[in-house]
Amino acid sequence: MADYLILGGGLAGCVLASRLKEFDPSLSITLIETGPNEHDHPLITEPMGTMQNYAAWTRGDRSDFDLWGNMVDDERWTYEGLLPYFRKTETHHDSQADPHQHGFDGPIVSTPALDRTYPLTKQLREAYIKIGVKPIHDHNGGDNKGMAPHVENWHKGKRQPAGKAYGLGGINVLINTTVKCIILEDGPNNAKRATSIELTSGQTINASKEIIVSCGAFRSPQLLMLSGIGPKDELEKHGIPIVVKSPEVGKNLCDHCAITQFYRIHDPEKGLCAPNSAFNHSSYLEGFPTDYIIAESAPISTLKHALQLDCPDQSITENHPSLFPPRSHYEILPMYAPTEVPLTNMNIPLDGSIISIGILNLLPTSRGSLSLASTDPVADLLIDPNYYATHFDRAVMRSAMRRNMAAFETPEGQAVVAEEVAPAGFPSLTSKSTDEELDARVRRAAASFYHAAGTASMGRVVDTECRVKGVEGLRVVDASVIPTPISAHYMVVVYALAEQMAEIITGKGKPRSSTRH
Repeated sequence: MADYLILGGGLAGCVLASRLKEFDPSLSITLIETGPNEHDHPLITEPMGTMQNYAAWTRGDRSDFDLWGNMVDDERWTYEGLLPYFRKTETHHDSQADPHQHGFDGPIVSTPALDRTYPLTKQLREAYIKIGVKPIHDHNGGDNKGMAPHVENWHKGKRQPAGKAYGLGGINVLINTTVKCIILEDGPNNAKRATSIELTSGQTINASKEIIVSCGAFRSPQLLMLSGIGPKDELEKHGIPIVVKSPEVGKNLCDHCAITQFYRIHDPEKGLCAPNSAFNHSSYLEGFPTDYIIAESAPISTLKHALQLDCPDQSITENHPSLFPPRSHYEILPMYAPTEVPLTNMNIPLDGSIISIGILNLLPTSRGSLSLASTDPVADLLIDPNYYATHFDRAVMRSAMRRNMAAFETPEGQAVVAEEVAPAGFPSLTSKSTDEELDARVRRAAASFYHAAGTASMGRVVDTECRVKGVEGLRVVDASVIPTPISAHYMVVVYALAEQMAEIITGKGKPRSSTRH
């Protein structure tokens, strides 16, 4: 028996467990994680939460959160509503920064990549400025449009996993433990109530207050469906008794589809990028090999035309939410290493001659879905990301790729790179390449940047306090509740989400306030 059962030992689960215990030390909290104790791995010294990512500390743009808040009619999920929690989670690296935007005593110490000076930093920055990219000081100050120093969740050369940074003292942590389903019983007024969980071992654990699902954008909706909460047809297909019809579980999957362009540099023998024995300054081991990050709007006229093609029965104006306020449609992230994404099979040489430029579609309008392959809780899911399905998404990615390639066609860019490295059988691309050539490259080499969200969306599956609709005592708190894409890598967003939800759950948070005054 526990007061709170938190299912999932990742970022959100660790933050919730830590804060709930901090707010009320008398609480009994059990955190259940299907994975192993990472202390047992010889290469891992700081386990629990937020370990497998680029550690990019990016917040997103004010307009993203204001759209979220307006969609669910709750000021708490607007930018200003989340800002106290952005501040609360961080110890910002610049003590002179705007205190309205940044916090200075939170668990996560942010580190600017510019603490490391790479050999190509100056040249690449000048190349992007040459094509009109605007330098800005702070990517995390509410307006991320421009080129800013990249900030990371690294401190003194180490990652800061959530369980370590927040602390799990007094929490009952179960590892190597997989939840089979959540047990729902009849409650008052014909409502269902989540009372306990069943493990794959057959053991049951009761919760006297709540069960909180924080298994991520794939596994959280899977667990809901395995528990009888989901689309009727999907549950019937697998013989799962329907307890609560929730047709949007597993729908609205949004992810940042990305293409990485590779460039062969001049003079690789000088040790200008990794892996190269001459690329060996000790500071290079203290973070990811990058220094600046770019976010920009795609051309509005191009996007307006694309939206009209996607929505022929609507009259698209410049006030469409994908266009206004000015949005950050794409990201460009230069990296001084050949960061080939798994399964793209580009066969990029690891000889210190290649740099990578990650290009992300940050605000896709394409939506995917996931469904069950079986009733086995550890089985892989059937995931259809539905990337690149809209005219809008194709227009954004083409614009971003052309923007990036234009920088390398300047004298400053040409001084750095010798050629773009294309997949076998494909032509090298330039800013003058046709739409068809760009689309063909995306279809050949695009991949996920692992920013999945939306599959238990706020307003559809959960309410604005992350309570599963139709069930008492059950919440989902992780990226799956984010209803609309955010122009960020999602770590900061999920920290703020979990911080606010810890206050809401314990009654310390602000009450709901409509955005429609």
